Amino acid sequence: MEPTLDQVRHELAEIHEELLGLPQDDFDRRATLRDRQNHLRQLSHSLVDQADLHDAEHLKAAYDRLAQVRDRMLDEQISGASVGDDAVWGEIALSVNRAIDAGNGLDEVEARLQEILSQLRD
Repeated sequence: MEPTLDQVRHELAEIHEELLGLPQDDFDRRATLRDRQNHLRQLSHSLVDQADLHDAEHLKAAYDRLAQVRDRMLDEQISGASVGDDAVWGEIALSVNRAIDAGNGLDEVEARLQEILSQLRD
């Protein structure tokens, strides 16, 4: 039986939390979790594409859920001030944030939010 979209998102959140807590040298577990995360992201996109997204209430609820995910991702970013005021440290913080965003799929979330807004306007 195929999981629901909420179940997939719940498991993605659990994987994210586990990845944050893993020791840096646990490469095998990290690789296993990343593989599962990528599979679940693809499944999530498939389930969203299959869903009836023409209902305004459904679209608003989906937007709200994704906005919360995006906000959590943004909260996890580091600021240049937290690592120092030097421009070099600011660049390092920017690079780290880009890597975090890419690993979490922030670009995908942002793109989906824009798609939903476009559908709501139509």
